[in-house]
Amino acid sequence: MSRVIAIYGKTCSLKSDVARAISRLTGYKMASRGEAVTSEALLYMQTRGNDVATEFHHKLDRDTRAMLDWPDPVLILESRFIDAVLQDCGDIFYVHVSSEDSARENRWDHRKEEGGGRTRQIGDSVAQRDADDAALRELLYPDAKPVEPNMEIDTTAGKAYDYAIQIWSAFTGEDLSHLVISGAEEMDKKQTKGLKPGASAGAVNVYNALRNPFGGYITDDESGRDVFIHKSAVESSGLGELVKGQRVQYQIVEDGFGGFRAVDIKAESAP
Repeated sequence: MSRVIAIYGKTCSLKSDVARAISRLTGYKMASRGEAVTSEALLYMQTRGNDVATEFHHKLDRDTRAMLDWPDPVLILESRFIDAVLQDCGDIFYVHVSSEDSARENRWDHRKEEGGGRTRQIGDSVAQRDADDAALRELLYPDAKPVEPNMEIDTTAGKAYDYAIQIWSAFTGEDLSHLVISGAEEMDKKQTKGLKPGASAGAVNVYNALRNPFGGYITDDESGRDVFIHKSAVESSGLGELVKGQRVQYQIVEDGFGGFRAVDIKAESAP
């Protein structure tokens, strides 16, 4: 199985939204090349990614490729040019996202209006960004060949979490449809009453990495509530399979659905 999901497409095609949704669903890290370019441009009061120094782009590409040496079981990477950046790296699960121009323009306008003049989105329009991106791609990757994506996703009318489920299901064969249903309300806060972000400890209540929900639950000492742990958090810890009653320490973080989950798992030291 590939260990890198690379999501690419034009501006306002929900690349970053989908990547973040996959990260929240699974617990794996995501990185956005575009965010780094935007930060660099805003730092120097530039209005276009094309104004950012070419060497900055090249260094960012080197740093992005270096991420493939990280020990994480899965990485989620997204950017307009991630297909070109990783072209020679091999064994990448490429996802090409696209939307109708009208949908992209609506998202552009919404982000600009929502930002109230403080949005991080640089550029004057979708059409200008498309032209700038085409010119920048030719400058930075003149020899890059089009890749054959593993998935083509039309993001015109749907929601990021729904696309995230589709991608993860194709990537791993796991079914995450039990976690998100389009239009569903957030998790009932009563289910997580007493849980709060931060360091905690507890005992494993149930755990199975091979069946839904692909992880298990830890009974939290402080709140007495069960906190979800996805198998990705256990894989990253190096602990292997958890067993009922096993004592662990962890960090409680928001899961993106109105609840919490456990990450940074460590075996609790014997007293």
